[in-house]
Amino acid sequence: MFLYCGIACRRKFFWCYRPLSTYVTKTRYLFELKEDDDACKKAQQTGVFYLFHGLAPLLQTSAHQYLAPRHSLLELERLLGKFGQDAQRIEDSVLIGCSEQQEAWFALDLGLDSSFSISASLHKPEMETELKGSFIELRKALFQLNARDASMLSTAQALLRWHDAHQFCSRSGQPTKKNVAGSKRVCPSNNIIYYPQMAPVVITLVSDGTRCLLARQSSFPKGMYSALAGFCDIGKEHCLIQSHLALL
Repeated sequence: MFLYCGIACRRKFFWCYRPLSTYVTKTRYLFELKEDDDACKKAQQTGVFYLFHGLAPLLQTSAHQYLAPRHSLLELERLLGKFGQDAQRIEDSVLIGCSEQQEAWFALDLGLDSSFSISASLHKPEMETELKGSFIELRKALFQLNARDASMLSTAQALLRWHDAHQFCSRSGQPTKKNVAGSKRVCPSNNIIYYPQMAPVVITLVSDGTRCLLARQSSFPKGMYSALAGFCDIGKEHCLIQSHLALL
């Protein structure tokens, strides 16, 4: 009996620990891609791309819901070549996540101004015909998407919008340059780094009777501690709203 209980407890612990371990592994991998341009370029070779046009994602209809088609790097290069675009335009893509198997996910908007293309935007109708889908406003399609696609496309749209609005340095007025992952933009003239906005979502005090759990950063002055705070990356607030509405 005791042996059975011990085995059952170990199995329960394993299955509770596994999602946490997977999350940590994915987070570390994404951090590496955001900080290492060469690693991110390598990830593009085996990753997939989600396409947008004017911040509207490419969607296909299937059984009363929308699906977000995925394209490999080779397929995307062929598509751009067919429309007379330089494959260098892929450098406008942004990293939006990865799978448990470390397949990187990227998003690329073909309707926003690009520093690499002679014609700033590809024509929407021709693109839809070629891709057998439609570029649909995300807010109109959000509740007809599965949870993963809704979360991923919300993040992608918010990140693409941020890059479109921060192409110039607020101090020097010079064009800023994004890194490969799109996790930041840098002004070459003064090296100021711009990061996408993060939203605070919770601050809490964890207590146990007369004791409480506090934290500190290495930059804090000696003796300074803070209650725990939680933040969500750009675009994630849309997913929180969707989840809340789904529960009502």
